[in-house]
Amino acid sequence: MLEYRNGTVVVRFRAGETGQLVAALAYAGRRPVVLTGIGRQFAPDLGAGPALAAVREHPAPVVAAINGDAIGAGYALAEAADLRIMSGGVVHPSGWPQPLDAAAAVAAGLVDLHCPPARLLSLAVRLAAYARPDAAA
Repeated sequence: MLEYRNGTVVVRFRAGETGQLVAALAYAGRRPVVLTGIGRQFAPDLGAGPALAAVREHPAPVVAAINGDAIGAGYALAEAADLRIMSGGVVHPSGWPQPLDAAAAVAAGLVDLHCPPARLLSLAVRLAAYARPDAAA
């Protein structure tokens, strides 16, 4: 599902929607993007190979608004973004012995910021828009 906020494309996705995620990133063009999940999962452990490349290669900033669990390949998708903001759930990168809550994820350097759930999308959109290449002009 796509939504526009202040010149930023917000992409909400579910498990198994990596094809739609790749298409949404292509559709966004040079606009900044905020990725977030629907419900209590940012991205369940999904096979996100093409999506990882699309996130890394997107020409504008991509912010992962982690609204819930980001486990395995789901965390890899968040890691591919330029900035990670977490409001709840756990992150569990592949190869880590245990999942980490938001405070521990920030301390470990896996997430950049932690905020309350009510502020997650507004903060992510504001930071994505601020980081736009044309924002400094």
